Amino acid sequence: MLSKKKRLTKKIFQDIIKQGRSHTSPFFVFKHMPDTNPRFAIVVPKSVTKKAVERNRLRRKGYNQLRSFSLPNKAGIFFYKKEGTQATTQDIKNDLQNILTKVNNEKKT
Repeated sequence: MLSKKKRLTKKIFQDIIKQGRSHTSPFFVFKHMPDTNPRFAIVVPKSVTKKAVERNRLRRKGYNQLRSFSLPNKAGIFFYKKEGTQATTQDIKNDLQNILTKVNNEKKT
């Protein structure tokens, strides 16, 4: 889990779903929008895996890897894809890093 300051509120979550920009990667779809503080969420839909135990495990894996990065000032949601269920923690870390690098470079260009 992320610290409370870095978690999304319900209102921001809904705004991102409606208005956010999106990036795709092999294991995630990332929707985001600018914010004053870094705030993120990881979502594992039921279409990815039906069992709540597996969804929670995948979400924890994602949060543990996300904590290791310096996060940009964005509000974003990482949605797991089906391919993400077979990914190792190193694959997830690399994928998250690639997405965050794209987002940071997008701001500069």
